[in-house]
Amino acid sequence: MNYLDFNLVNNTEYEVNENLLLSCAKKILKEELPGKRVELNLLLCDDTVMQNYNRTFRGDDSVTDVLCFNYYDSILETEDKAFPSLYCDIIIDIKQLERQKGTKSMENELIEIFIHSLLHALGYDHIKLEDRLLMEEKEKQYINKIVGDKTSG
Repeated sequence: MNYLDFNLVNNTEYEVNENLLLSCAKKILKEELPGKRVELNLLLCDDTVMQNYNRTFRGDDSVTDVLCFNYYDSILETEDKAFPSLYCDIIIDIKQLERQKGTKSMENELIEIFIHSLLHALGYDHIKLEDRLLMEEKEKQYINKIVGDKTSG
């Protein structure tokens, strides 16, 4: 069982199902970091805020769907349970999700992007082909599990 400190700040008009995102995070962390302490901060924002973050932290003066800041490597490895094993900030641009969702519901698009960002926080990447294939496999696995649970219940 993980200890998860989940903080959601929604600076948009989109009504988010916080419990669904929390459940999503718990399922992934239970498999990826069993028994570990995690602090996860999620900001839902609009294009202006995202463009500012993207310009400031990546030097890219454009909008993107998600940014993930993983402090995993900057925290000293310790067995002290007072310190998180994973600490990350995720920023998601709701307006960009609306543009890219295609025929998916906004909720499903948000879940998919949230899963993608959690996997980045856990160290998965998609730059090299081998890494990308592994990350895509993990994404499909969790999307099927989480969206399937949501639609069957």
